[in-house]
Amino acid sequence: MEIRGKLLAGIIGMVALDLLGVPLGALWGFLIGSALGHLFYDRRRDFDASERQFRDYQRRQGAFIYHVFTLCAKVAKADGVVNRNEVNFMERLMRQQFRLTDRARQDVIRVWKAAKDSDVPFEQYARQFYSEFGQERHQVLNMMDLLFATAAADGGLHPREEELLLRAAGLFHISRLQYDRVKFRYYQAPPNREQARWSPLDPYYTILGSSPADSLDVVKQKFRKLAMQWHPDKLLAKGASPEAIRHAKEKFQQINEAYEKILEARK
Repeated sequence: MEIRGKLLAGIIGMVALDLLGVPLGALWGFLIGSALGHLFYDRRRDFDASERQFRDYQRRQGAFIYHVFTLCAKVAKADGVVNRNEVNFMERLMRQQFRLTDRARQDVIRVWKAAKDSDVPFEQYARQFYSEFGQERHQVLNMMDLLFATAAADGGLHPREEELLLRAAGLFHISRLQYDRVKFRYYQAPPNREQARWSPLDPYYTILGSSPADSLDVVKQKFRKLAMQWHPDKLLAKGASPEAIRHAKEKFQQINEAYEKILEARK
């Protein structure tokens, strides 16, 4: 508890009553002054501190909700189509889990749509979240759970969705065992014991549609096939739209990065 106001007012009261010649004035002045100081100063400071704590909590909660709906929007859009089941899941989050007001719901819907249609990559949103909440482990695991719930809303797990989930696990420093445990809650298949240990290469193998068990020749074949498919010049020659070209460039860059990381690890 703050004692600054109690102490200062007590000293002032002690001096004042002592100078007036009140019997035991110093003692009574200190007691009366300290009581008034606590009432009008310290209690106000305690109230202000509580108010600041409440506002900080609201800000943190708002920031977490913002990150939830930006990242979930990216996962929902990962397979190319956002269906009604995924939209309904977002509605349940807003109404039942976060209990948002109608006004707050409208704000969150705008955030969700903006992230869904944005060219900003999933990894950038994920890094922003982790930079703010990385020290709050329960929030990190909550986020991973919500991302899986979003992916499972349409009843399946698209390879592109799992690619993002694996990337999130890597950025959030979530072990492969933890990842499999969360996955098991939404996809009723026992975790693969051979892959119980997390590897930072997992997202790269997923991008190439490969696995650590594949030989380097198989990985190379899959890389070349995808590189040909997503080469921007090939799409440009076919008259693809600027948006399709931008997407191809991003995908082509991811494919090359994945192959380089795997080659480097296998040297």
